Amino acid sequence: MKSFLKWLAIILTVIFILIFAAVITISSLIDNEPIVEDNSYLHISLSGTMAEYEAPDPLEEAFGQTHLNMKKVRDILEKAAVDNRINGIILNVNGFSVGFGNLHELHSYIKKYKESGKKIYAYLETPGIREYYAAAACDSIFMAPSGTLFLQGFNAEITFYKSFLKMIGVEAEFMQIGRYKNAPDPYIRDNMSPYQREVLQSILNQYFDDLLNTIANTRGIAVDKLKKLINKEGAFTAKEALKYHFVDNLRFKNEIISLFKKEDKSLPSRVDAPDYARVPASSLDIRNKSRIAVINCTGVIASGSDTDDPLFGKTAGSSTLVKNIRKAAKSKSIKAIIFRIDSPGGSALASDLIWKAVKEAAEKKPVIASVVDLGASGGYYITTPVDSFFAASGSLVGSIGIFAGKFNIRGLYDKLRLKSESVRIGDKATLFSVMDPWTKEERSVIYKIINDFYTDFVQKVADARKLSYEQVDNLGRGHVWTSEQAFENGLIDHIGGFYDAVKAAKKMAGIDADESVRLSYYPQKKSFFGNVLNKVEAMISVEIDPLKSVTKQFEKIQNKPMALMPYKIDW
Repeated sequence: MKSFLKWLAIILTVIFILIFAAVITISSLIDNEPIVEDNSYLHISLSGTMAEYEAPDPLEEAFGQTHLNMKKVRDILEKAAVDNRINGIILNVNGFSVGFGNLHELHSYIKKYKESGKKIYAYLETPGIREYYAAAACDSIFMAPSGTLFLQGFNAEITFYKSFLKMIGVEAEFMQIGRYKNAPDPYIRDNMSPYQREVLQSILNQYFDDLLNTIANTRGIAVDKLKKLINKEGAFTAKEALKYHFVDNLRFKNEIISLFKKEDKSLPSRVDAPDYARVPASSLDIRNKSRIAVINCTGVIASGSDTDDPLFGKTAGSSTLVKNIRKAAKSKSIKAIIFRIDSPGGSALASDLIWKAVKEAAEKKPVIASVVDLGASGGYYITTPVDSFFAASGSLVGSIGIFAGKFNIRGLYDKLRLKSESVRIGDKATLFSVMDPWTKEERSVIYKIINDFYTDFVQKVADARKLSYEQVDNLGRGHVWTSEQAFENGLIDHIGGFYDAVKAAKKMAGIDADESVRLSYYPQKKSFFGNVLNKVEAMISVEIDPLKSVTKQFEKIQNKPMALMPYKIDW
C-alpha cells in the first residue's frame, strides 16, 4: 500500500510540475498587469483572517490571481492615493478577523490615503467591533438598511483540558518560570489563575477604552453616552445605528457608487483590490529609489523552514529567518532592515538562533523592530539586539518567561488495551518518553534548563533596555503587556506602526525623509518545488497507525524549552 502511494505521489508530482512549467511559460508571454481605466473607483473587501504578510506564490502569480493580506492592503491604499485613475474607494468590511494592533495600523493606512484628498467610504452589513473599528477611519459609513451593528464589548474565554485529559488517560506535566507564564495552564489547571485573570482584565480594559475613544473621536459621540449605549444595548438595528450617529446613511452598496460621479454624470469603473494589487508601485513613480528590507516573522517560532504546522498553525522557521536576515545584512543595496514581527514566540532554541542573526545584522546596518499584534515571549526575545523598537498601539508584547513540559499517554494506551515496552540504558533514558512521568531527578534537569534560559532572557532584555536585572525580572515572570504599558515600563522605544518604522529607518540610514524608498520584502517568494516536495513527503509518510501520529505531535514539544505567549485573545 505504501509503495503504491509512493509511486502515485511521484507520478502526480511529475505531471503537476510539467503543467506548472507550461503555465509559467505561457504567463511569461502575457502582460499580467491589470487594466485600470480613467475614472475608476477601487473596491476593497476585507473579510476572514488576514495575515500580515505572505510570500508571493508563483502559481498564484502565473494565473494573475492574488489574495489580500495586510501588507497588500497597505500597498493598495498607498498606490491609490497617487494614482490619478482612481477617484475614490469603497471599503466593504465583513467577517473581518485581525488583532487590535492590525486594526490600529489599518486606521493609519486609511488616514494616510485620505491625505490625498480622495474619499473612502465604508459599507457595512452586519458589522461587529472589528468591522466598525476599521470603518470608523473612513470619510463616511454606510450601512445596509436591514443590517445590525454589534458593539457588545470584549470577552476572552479559555478552555481548560486537565479533567478531559485525565478522563482519556493523558497526564500533562509542565514547569514554568514566572507566575504569569500561563501557557501550560489549560493542560494542568481546571480554572483560570488569578494572575492570568489579572492580565486579561487589564488588556480588555484597555481595548474597551480604546474602542470608546476611537468612536468618540471619529463619530463625535461623547464617551459617557457611548459607554451607556454599548452597556445598555450591545446591538443596534440599522435605524438605531443611524439615530445614534454610528453611521451616516442607510444605503445598499450599489447606491454608493453614485457618490463618485463626475460632472458629466458618468459612473466610474470598478477595480477590485486583488487585481489592483498587481499594479507595480514603480509604474506610479513610488517605491523606486533607496532600498530598505522588510523581514517578516509571522507565526509560532520553530526550528527549520517556514511551514504550516498541524499543531501550532503557521510557523516562522528559524532557518528561513536567519537566511533572510543574513542576506539583507550582506546586501550592499539594502540601507536598513525593518524586522516586522507578529509572533507569540515558540521554541527557545529557534528564538536564540534568530536573536544571533539579528545581533550580527545590527552590527552592519540599522535594524528597526516593528511589532503588529504580537511580539511576545520568543517574539520579544528576538527584538533585543535592534537599534529601535516600535510596537503598534494595541499590540501585545513582553511575556518574558519560559516553560517546558511533556504529555504522558500511558493511561490512554491502557484504556485502549494497547501495550508498550522498551529497553533502556541510562538513568535519564525516559526523559523524552511519552509513556512515563518525570522522575524527581528528571524534573531537576528540566528546571535547570529552563531557569538558565530565563536568566539569559532577562539579562539580554536588561542589557538592551538599559535596565537592571531586577527591574526586568519584575516586569518579566511571563507578564504580557500592551504596547502602551510596555512603553511606560521601558520595554519598547516607541508606540507606532509600519510607516513610523520606515521613517525611523530612513533617518538612521541617512535617507532623505521625503524619499519614497523601495521596500524589499522577505521571504521574497514561496518555493513552489519545495512546497510540492513537502506534500509528496507527507503523502509518502502516511501513517496507518493514527496513535503514532498523535505520539509524534506530542513529541514535538516534549521537554523543549518554550518561550511562548500564554494565550491568544479572541473577541
